[in-house]
Amino acid sequence: MSTSPLFSADISEVRLQKSPRDMLTPTWQMDLFIFETLILIPIYIFILLGFVVSRKRHKTFQSPYYTLMVSQGLADICTIVIYSSLLAARYFSFGNILIYSLSPYSAMAYTNSGPFMFTLRGVGVFLITTQRYLTVCKSHGTFNYQLNHCPPFLIGLGHWFIALLIYLPALLHTETRFENEITLLTIASRTHLQYTSITVMTTYLVACISVIFMYSQIIIVMIRARKVDHGVSITVKTSNKKLKDARLTLHVFILVIFCFISFFFYIGEYILAYDEDNTRVRAFRLYYPTVSGNLSFINPIMLLTLNKDVQNAFCCKLKVCGHLDEQKKNLFRLSETTNNTITCRKKRGEIYDGMIRIFE
Repeated sequence: MSTSPLFSADISEVRLQKSPRDMLTPTWQMDLFIFETLILIPIYIFILLGFVVSRKRHKTFQSPYYTLMVSQGLADICTIVIYSSLLAARYFSFGNILIYSLSPYSAMAYTNSGPFMFTLRGVGVFLITTQRYLTVCKSHGTFNYQLNHCPPFLIGLGHWFIALLIYLPALLHTETRFENEITLLTIASRTHLQYTSITVMTTYLVACISVIFMYSQIIIVMIRARKVDHGVSITVKTSNKKLKDARLTLHVFILVIFCFISFFFYIGEYILAYDEDNTRVRAFRLYYPTVSGNLSFINPIMLLTLNKDVQNAFCCKLKVCGHLDEQKKNLFRLSETTNNTITCRKKRGEIYDGMIRIFE
């Protein structure tokens, strides 16, 4: 048995010389991960719920692009939740005894969660890039037509099923255990390490080549379209649509960049894992939550900054909330005015009755 250098021990951090009764000491990478989680995950969940709720009212959110964004968002949130549970156990001794008592099943789950979720997010970025390629370059093609008319559930299910199918050989050869109940460092067999390494690296190699090809075609089409439109009067609707396609394409391109960063991080970790000096690979693994977390955290940031549909939806909700608050204030003022009027009338009636009694 050997320590899995690629994924299983990717969060095995430092200071393993501590007493078994002590918990690991948090690092600035952990602090950054926790800060980003507390700030961005609630926003991310709110955006995804907005996509689901708005599908019935807005046709825009019924497109395959937003369906894949919801599926990718679920993968991002699951990744953060799984890692956060292990983070709480390692650094705050919250649930570590329970997790250790459920081994080897818990060890198998945490060992496979890293590479599988990484594969799942990589497949998601590939599918989203493919959707942008079909929309920009093959908008009148048969495949784009079939994709636009495919049920959303099948699109999301296909995303997760493809990733599971790719990772299945590594899943079937899982052999792992925890080092102890404090560090929860997973010790995986070399066979499992080889399967996970080959599976993920092959997947991302194919995805990288495909994404580079598709984006080269997208750039060519957009440059040609700009040359054709130069000096030609075009409608505002056409101009807005092209600007929207450019923004969405830029959003996906940034996702691809962060995906590449994570991929090269795993390659570096894999190389350092076979170094005789274990301190370097352990120090390198400290950056796992930063790299892997940012692959998930960048999506809500890009949705808020580059996606006009999301911005308009947020603005509309804020305007509606503000309008409702104003209506409540107006109703409150009206009720106060009505109550004052009724009180004045009652007082006038009492004065009038008193005057009648005096004259009587």
